[in-house]
Amino acid sequence: MPSERETIQAEFERASKTFAGRTEGRFDHMDVVGFSRARPGATILEVGAGTGNFLRLFDSLGGRRIALDLTAGMLAEARARSPEMELVQADGGAIPLRSRSMDLACSAQALHHIHHPIPVLKEMRRVVGDGGRVLVVDQVSPEHVEETVAMNELELLRDPSHAASRPPSSFRIMLAAVGLEIESEEIHDSTDRLSSWMPPEEFPVDRIEAVRRVVAERGAETGMDFERDGDDWVYTRRRIQILARRVP
Repeated sequence: MPSERETIQAEFERASKTFAGRTEGRFDHMDVVGFSRARPGATILEVGAGTGNFLRLFDSLGGRRIALDLTAGMLAEARARSPEMELVQADGGAIPLRSRSMDLACSAQALHHIHHPIPVLKEMRRVVGDGGRVLVVDQVSPEHVEETVAMNELELLRDPSHAASRPPSSFRIMLAAVGLEIESEEIHDSTDRLSSWMPPEEFPVDRIEAVRRVVAERGAETGMDFERDGDDWVYTRRRIQILARRVP
């Protein structure tokens, strides 16, 4: 049976050619740079950077930007789009950077692929300096356990590398547990389409059909506000944006 790491690499290698285009603009409405409080010239690391779409939001600051990811194919796409980025193929649980060497460590849409995120968050805290910050952006599940279970069953059917969508309270607990003090938090809703979430050029047809069947039968149980729109479905994606400061 493949390991968690092998499953993530296999899924994202398969999707690497289409991923950047599908996810472009995903965070544009969130004012990520302003929320992060990062200053011009800041040194910024993203863990689970994929094709670099999120990290490119910080281009205007002009500082050093480091994209860390497990998957060679995703980093190759990041290189093609942003040659100036520094690319590191590594595990977020063992970041190959010096302690206190970053101004900001980010993770965007990555933690829900990680079964055990505490070691990753500890590493992100380790690499930021005194007064440095950790920024986490990720999809959230409802606080109701039954809806979270149904949502995660659907997400895992769509993507075998999915670990867990977690409620906002879990992010607060995890950040506090690794010695980070939360400064700001926002929840952002966006409306998406199932056809855009699972485009046929990226996902196997049988997997798309399986997800469509589950949405039709159990979509109301997920807390994702699924509504039929002709042959398609629309739904609500909720993401948390949470900024925490390193405390001694």
